[in-house]
Amino acid sequence: MFEVYDLIKLKNYDEVFVDTLFPELYDEAAELLEKDVKIFLLKNTKLLKRLREENGVEKSDEADAKLLSMIPRDHFKQLTPNELKLLRLVWEYERFIRWKKTVICWMQIYPSDPLKECVIWLQRLIKRHARKIIREVKNDENYAAVYRLACDMLGIRNDSVELAILVVRLPLNRKFSRLCGILGLTPNGGKNYNHKLRGHLSRLAISIYLNKRYGANEELMKDLEGLLLNKAIRRLQLRILKALKKAWQQSAGGSKSNERLVAC
Repeated sequence: MFEVYDLIKLKNYDEVFVDTLFPELYDEAAELLEKDVKIFLLKNTKLLKRLREENGVEKSDEADAKLLSMIPRDHFKQLTPNELKLLRLVWEYERFIRWKKTVICWMQIYPSDPLKECVIWLQRLIKRHARKIIREVKNDENYAAVYRLACDMLGIRNDSVELAILVVRLPLNRKFSRLCGILGLTPNGGKNYNHKLRGHLSRLAISIYLNKRYGANEELMKDLEGLLLNKAIRRLQLRILKALKKAWQQSAGGSKSNERLVAC
């Protein structure tokens, strides 16, 4: 095993093991998969960090390559073409949202028709990608059952791209306390959490809260009236996370979908 930044330069290899699959490598990973090369992604990158500490080595390509070769095969998740497609769609969706926020900030300083048209164009792309993500999740045997159950538990009748992304990206096989840590929902909070996933959870919670009169589960909305908005949203985020965990546990495909690809 060894680390590379250009996957297509690999020759005569049937299997490739990597610790992280960056978006810049998605095209190359797709090309390898088309050539029937198997790609295995480390499930938990903290394992590599722990091995560095235990072996007293600094982070480097050579050192990490040697440490990767020490990790048993069952700590890696095989990347499928559909999972790579979903990762790419989610990454593009998140990128379009960031661009839209940036352009809106520019419009506040320099109002203009071209910027307004740019926002409209980006919104169309965001909606198009949202539909694609939802469709792929609903048609994927690893995620469909969890997504449907979560929608029922949360009273979501018309689908939610934010929920679909959380089903794909969250490692729901882990303990609830660990999921809280990943999302920054621990009592102490902290900065060392996945801000992208927390953003999806926040948008989902706000959407449910603002539309609570239109079918949201009564138990989900219990005791939120009268709370400050930030406290109500945080409590709702925890309840959504519990519903996701419960949906994963109850789904017939839970045993199949217990290894999430939390890529950058």
